[in-house]
Amino acid sequence: MEHFNHLAQQLIDAADAEALPLFAGWRAQPCPGDAPVGAAMQRIHVLREHRGACHLAAVRLCGLSAQEAMVINLGVEQAAHYGWQEPRPVAAALTPRWQRADRLTDELQAPLYATLTDRQRTEFAQHVHALTGALTA
Repeated sequence: MEHFNHLAQQLIDAADAEALPLFAGWRAQPCPGDAPVGAAMQRIHVLREHRGACHLAAVRLCGLSAQEAMVINLGVEQAAHYGWQEPRPVAAALTPRWQRADRLTDELQAPLYATLTDRQRTEFAQHVHALTGALTA
């Protein structure tokens, strides 16, 4: 847990928060210093907010609304579950826009993860896998 927290904090500290106000707000919140599991959960959330903010920017750049992107990715039922009022199916012709937004999101995230060494990225991925595996077990 300690090594995961160290690597996650490195990423959070290296992240560019410009034009990502939700991420910036979460990053500014104090992280529990005496609860390693709680700190890990907060750091995961902060990194998720970074990716989410990058993805929303990419979605808009590709000419989709957030609702359209969610329907394309997760379906109408899930969009309704997340609070969209009466979401409707999206034309299949818009799917390539969502795919492009997904690729752009990865491109926006790449410089952040490039701040870690190859070994650190591998270790971070292993830690994330172990943490998410523990949640599904």
